[in-house]
Amino acid sequence: MFCKDSRQENFLTQFGVKWKYTNATTFEQLAPTWEQANMGRAQAKVDAVILEYAARTEAGSSAPAPILRKSSRGYEVLDGVQRLCAEKFLGTTMFTAYVVETDSDLMATQVRVFANHLLAGHPESADWNRKRIVQLLVIEGGMSIDEVARIGGWKAKDVEEEKLAMDFGFAIRCIGGPEQLPKGVLLTIAANAKMDDFKIASVPIAEFCSDLKRARFSNGESEGYIREFFGINRSNRKTIFEQLQRRLEKFRDESEVRARLAGRGPQRRQPDIKLRSAMKVVLTITEEFLRVGENIVYLDEFHLLWNQVDTNLKHLGRKVKT
Repeated sequence: MFCKDSRQENFLTQFGVKWKYTNATTFEQLAPTWEQANMGRAQAKVDAVILEYAARTEAGSSAPAPILRKSSRGYEVLDGVQRLCAEKFLGTTMFTAYVVETDSDLMATQVRVFANHLLAGHPESADWNRKRIVQLLVIEGGMSIDEVARIGGWKAKDVEEEKLAMDFGFAIRCIGGPEQLPKGVLLTIAANAKMDDFKIASVPIAEFCSDLKRARFSNGESEGYIREFFGINRSNRKTIFEQLQRRLEKFRDESEVRARLAGRGPQRRQPDIKLRSAMKVVLTITEEFLRVGENIVYLDEFHLLWNQVDTNLKHLGRKVKT
């Protein structure tokens, strides 16, 4: 059987919803789809977790009561699908529960997804939870990034980056690009591309992103290619397509890219290739700063770094001559 739990009660109080604790709930009172409706998990029911809860109950350990919400179709399960499945498996007919009262579907969704993040004994991964919460509450629900970050105990920057990666991932899929790209790659694209680019030059961008995935470049390996591809002059919208098409051709002409697309796996890059790639990234960034009129603070520090690079290049040049 289930029991009262102070964590559940404090959690509900935090959200400001009215709730009651009842000892007389039956499975017949639950909404017909309660076993399939579990937006807080990637998979509605997890057999291993259900069996574990059932074993604990048989051994005399009581699990926290589930959280329900009354609806026209019966009680919706906001938290506790696995525990309820375990009780049903054991033949329980009546159980205790927390029943919340709210006229807000968004509030019910908050309770559902944050319960899985903050209360679950067998939660999804932290990354999956945050992504799911951002999808349901920020993108679809209209909640602010700061609000979601505060409730979830995250830094606002981390939530903002999650949304940014999801926005650009969606934009890429909409133009026929790959279904999934690593979050680091998406954030690098977000830092260098403009959403307008996807409307103007969908074909070369989709092909570039597909090539990145097919070539299996790591986040670090992709960064220089992404910066160079999107490092175009956007002052004239009419030329954006042509510029990106040329960048795509240039990208595909790189020896490393050709080899990867032909099926060769990642290999240790030659030192000169690594150095050239890194310096091209720096060149692209400085050109972009000049184009937009960006002011750099503490410029002397960058001159010092550049002088150190120049000194090292001169030493390398002497070694080659000898």
